[in-house]
Amino acid sequence: MKSSKKIKLQNEKVCFYTGCTLNLDKHHIFGGHAFRKKSEEYGMYVYLRHDIHMRLHQHDYSMELELKRFAQKKFEDVYGHEEFMKIFKKNYL
Repeated sequence: MKSSKKIKLQNEKVCFYTGCTLNLDKHHIFGGHAFRKKSEEYGMYVYLRHDIHMRLHQHDYSMELELKRFAQKKFEDVYGHEEFMKIFKKNYL
């Protein structure tokens, strides 16, 4: 198995939206059973304050799409669009 370069979406362990350092959850941007491992492998996660994380999982689609677009751009800066599509299967841009 080839080694994947982890992409850093954040420089610090703080809430992506608020900068808060308390009550954080790790949010895998491309989640679900199929992509959670790949999100971890490639660094496609951010930290969110717990209440924000729960809101996102209660289907805040605009926030979810914003994070997916952000992560896809960062991924493609390193690996390119073709590799993103090969791994995560859907274009969010």
